[in-house]
Parts: sequence; structure tokens; C-alpha cells
Amino acid sequence: MAGPEVTAVVTAAGTDLAQASDEDAQGALERVRAAQSLSWETRFTDLLQDLPEPERDEAVRALRSLVEHVRQHASGSGASAGTGGFAVSGDVAMKATNGSVVANGGVRVDPPKPGPVQD
Repeated sequence: MAGPEVTAVVTAAGTDLAQASDEDAQGALERVRAAQSLSWETRFTDLLQDLPEPERDEAVRALRSLVEHVRQHASGSGASAGTGGFAVSGDVAMKATNGSVVANGGVRVDPPKPGPVQD
């Protein structure tokens, strides 16, 4: 269950993001990340201080292993997109239907020019 601090941070971030430009939204996101980082650091510190030494050592090893796992498997995919775009890491299947166009790269569609019919 989220504590009142987490709820306040999420509410504030939601308000900030709803009213902000992209640059402001990035700043709001960084503030949320910083607040969450501090919150988790405090939680883990409290947890580790309360454990007997053998259990604390085991918990530290488990946390280090978790951090390494996250670094290896959850790091950025390199996929990114700007405003109005989307990014996918992995396979994407595209299909054009009803006169639409699908391309892997740039597409330019010009209307036909008047003149003789060409085959």
C-alpha cells in the first residue's frame, strides 16, 4: 500500500505533467524520480539497519544481484521517439490496407500529374 508521501508525489507529478510543456514535463519527471529514489533509499536503509548481521549480509547480496540483473535486462533498448511518434524494441509487423501505405523509411506520395496516360 502506498504511503501518503508516495501519493502526494504521484499526484503532484500528474498535475505538473498535465499542465507542462515537454521540457517542463521532463523536469517534473526528474523531480519524481529523485523523490522516489530518496524514498527507496530510506526504506532499504531502515530495513538493513533492523536486520541481524548475517541476514543483513544476505540481503545486501540479494539487492546487489537485483541491481545487476536490472542493469543487464532493463537498460534502454536504444529505441526512442519524438513528439507524436512511437518507438518499439523488437519485431513489428506492418500491413497496408484500404489504400494506405506502409514503409520502413521515408515515404513520399505525389498526386499524379495531368497528361497522357502512362502504362
